Amino acid sequence: MDKKNLIIGSLCLFAAFWLFVSQSKSIEQSAAVTTADITKVTNSTQESPSAAHAGPVNNCTLFSMPAHQEDSKCIVLENNALKLCFSTLTGGIQSAELKQFPLKQGQATPYVFNQGAPLPALTLSFDPKGAPLTTFKVTEQTAHSIQLNTTLSDGTQIVRVYRLPESDAENPYLIQTDIMVRQPEAANASLTHNGIWVSLGRMFGSESDPQQEYLNFCAYDGSKTEFQRLAEFEASNGFLGLGKHEAHAYLEESKSFVWGALKNQFFAAILTPQTPASRYISFPSKDAEQSYLNGFLELPLTQSNHKLSATYYVGPKQYLLLEKMGKNQDELMQFGLFSAVSKVLLMGMHAIHHVVPNWGWVILILTVIIKVLMWPITQMQLNSSKKMGSIQEPLKKIKEKYKSNPQKLQEETMKLFKENRISPASGCLPLLIQIPIFIGLYCVLRSASEIRFQSFLWIKDLSMPDTIGRLGSFPLNIMPLIMGVTMLIQMKMTPTPTADGSQQKMLLLMPFIFLFFCYGFPSALVLYWTAQNVFTILQQLLTNRNKKTA
Repeated sequence: MDKKNLIIGSLCLFAAFWLFVSQSKSIEQSAAVTTADITKVTNSTQESPSAAHAGPVNNCTLFSMPAHQEDSKCIVLENNALKLCFSTLTGGIQSAELKQFPLKQGQATPYVFNQGAPLPALTLSFDPKGAPLTTFKVTEQTAHSIQLNTTLSDGTQIVRVYRLPESDAENPYLIQTDIMVRQPEAANASLTHNGIWVSLGRMFGSESDPQQEYLNFCAYDGSKTEFQRLAEFEASNGFLGLGKHEAHAYLEESKSFVWGALKNQFFAAILTPQTPASRYISFPSKDAEQSYLNGFLELPLTQSNHKLSATYYVGPKQYLLLEKMGKNQDELMQFGLFSAVSKVLLMGMHAIHHVVPNWGWVILILTVIIKVLMWPITQMQLNSSKKMGSIQEPLKKIKEKYKSNPQKLQEETMKLFKENRISPASGCLPLLIQIPIFIGLYCVLRSASEIRFQSFLWIKDLSMPDTIGRLGSFPLNIMPLIMGVTMLIQMKMTPTPTADGSQQKMLLLMPFIFLFFCYGFPSALVLYWTAQNVFTILQQLLTNRNKKTA
């Protein structure tokens, strides 16, 4: 049983440390690299097509700004979820307003993707070293579709078509787009253009993610998803020399990609071409207010008259929407090792939310359901702990008698357990089940747009710590303190007769260790763990009462 106590403590420490590291990875501030400072791609196509390339800083301009931006007009298409502003200069999406998501809590101003960006999303370019394609004209327009055309100086015609879903569509954020490239025909002549670059737009981080941990450029190659953070463009000494690299103005990789995306903690923009892309380029940028990530995909052209079809999702990071889009686009949720657990918990939360509108109550009801399902296992642990308390005196005598013979001590201890029908492993099983649930729920709640700006009791935002004030610069978070108290009570109520003094001290320190690790966690997660502790305490009291009346 000494080993059992050590296992419990180690597992608790592992879970708390893993979550703490996941929550608190430090990211240095992004370098002041503006779009005008981004380097061109130089000689990258001469390398292996599957190799990743990193551009040196201060080389030359990449994806330069279009001229005559003052001539651009905004053509609006909208449904009940999106309001899109199309630029007649580049034929791209100058801004995408997410009507149902405010930019800040308590304000009516909506969240707008790509607002103020020098390049509209889905801007086209044949050459990353040159200017984007410009001077489009609207040739057709309906309430939910638009067609724009332009003719280049070499005679190449570009036709762009966008179709916005109806307001009652299953996924109102999924835009359909076609790009028709009609190159001049010449006998026995090679194609003028072999590929076309498409901008994904630019993404900024969320206010609840000051370290920009969740601000990523992402690319899926059919087997795995690559996630790039702002920190990867900064110079780093790595860990003990491993992973050391210089600062990069851009990152590039040439191979087949099913989709590319930009995301932050709660929102995403995903470009999924019908034919896989052949290359990506990602780079940071910065203005006076904040840092951004930018991304481009190169789509291959294989014939003179070519039609490229794609979907462009710009909306919240919601698993149910992303999963239905297919092609593993739900990997943007980054559920991690316990993704199956995360998905079950999230679907359960949505099922409850159909009946209960407040997400705080949803979490409490989910906690009750989990507790009911685990009741027999937890009861087995509590009964075992109760029996352990009843054999404390015989156990002390055995320890005293065989203290110089560890092997005999182990044999007699196990014999005593067997006589009293005590299973040494029964105390570990509930914890082994709880850890995947805790980590799985953490992965759901850390970036679930559903709980963004959702309040509960004194908690203003379930996706943030429940800070009620500050002592200087130190935040006062109430829910982690309550969680620590409930853990301390739970530890006090759990008999540990086989633990020596140092082990008991370690177990009593666990609430304070968890308090430290969880202090900055989203309040939704701390609410779950606190409620779980409270229900376990009630179950312990009920067990003790039943034993007394028996």
